[in-house]
Amino acid sequence: MTVNAFSPFGRGANAPLAGLTILQIVPPLSAGGDERSTLAVAAALIEAGARALVASDPGELASEVQALGGLHLPFPASNTNPLAMTLNVRRLARILESERVDLVHARSRGAAWVALGACRKPKRALVTTFPGEGSGSSPRTSFESAVADGDRAIASSHYAADRAAEIFPAAATRLRIVRPGLDLAKLAPDAVSRQRVAKVREGWGAAPHERVVLAPARLAPARGQKLVIEAAALIKARGLEDVRFVLAGDAAKPAFARELDALAAERGVKPIVVRVGAPTDRPAAFIAAGAVVFPASEAEGVTRTTLEAAAMGALVVASDVGTAGEIVAAPPLFPVEERSGWLVPAGDAAALADAIEAALTLGASAREAIRQRSRARIAEFYSLERMMRDTLNVYAEALEMRGSSS
Repeated sequence: MTVNAFSPFGRGANAPLAGLTILQIVPPLSAGGDERSTLAVAAALIEAGARALVASDPGELASEVQALGGLHLPFPASNTNPLAMTLNVRRLARILESERVDLVHARSRGAAWVALGACRKPKRALVTTFPGEGSGSSPRTSFESAVADGDRAIASSHYAADRAAEIFPAAATRLRIVRPGLDLAKLAPDAVSRQRVAKVREGWGAAPHERVVLAPARLAPARGQKLVIEAAALIKARGLEDVRFVLAGDAAKPAFARELDALAAERGVKPIVVRVGAPTDRPAAFIAAGAVVFPASEAEGVTRTTLEAAAMGALVVASDVGTAGEIVAAPPLFPVEERSGWLVPAGDAAALADAIEAALTLGASAREAIRQRSRARIAEFYSLERMMRDTLNVYAEALEMRGSSS
């Protein structure tokens, strides 16, 4: 990583974070922690001349943080028992004093509550992160509202920021958007061999001449697999041949998987609808598919799978819910010539079928143009470098705000 990637966060006397100590508190992945972002930001801090500390449950992230040159502190970040959290406030306060911490970044609701209590007396700068898309209702306790009480509060998208502003109006001016960051070097289509693509298609039972519509998501009602089957029936009725629909994901409940099989049989598309497990080689799967669909019926967080598909240049078709409109550029918000995928109304099987058909029947040059625009859009807004730079900008703002109010 080059210093220029974080300009103006290079080393030197005038670098805003140089010489400061920044502590990130992150719960384990199973409790909603974002370990990849935590490690990337720690690396960026070290590159900028800051001291990077990460507090997480014992055993979590320790070796990775140490390898980067940071310091890992065992801390029960996932414990939300009220008594334990009260003890954690005291524990964190001692860490802030002994390690001379200048800023704390709390990456969960529980961590925000603990950090708010620990940072109050010594007046340390505090940054919080809204989990996923944030709460859907007004906070009822200080535990729920703490996530909005930092000097700066991070949301992962415009959609999430708008929701947070509705729920926490007082925090609206302190909200900042930091989108998830992808390591695009690992999502380069040219790096995927033909053998990997062939292996994936073989697992799907797809013949060389068949075009594949891939739906890569856990099998659950809100993920829209039933809508894919309905769209498959419409496409079959229109006479579009040599298309195979692959539902790639594990079932949240076995009964739902049986419902999908029954619906496919009822609609007469069981021979062209395949259920398989979640792809183990997602980059190859995205290249192997003619279209990749995300027909969710409910808004969710920025799903890494959707971002990875777009980053690989897949022809993405998504329900226009949540953050989909930020990931995919499509009419009417964008001109047709700027299209990077398709957005369809949630629950509309006919619109989904239309978009799939449009993607599958594109000419070679039009298809390649959309692929290039999709990759360029993700590189612009969702690169790992941008995520790190934006996060460090938020830290600098919070420190400046705390300094001016001290």
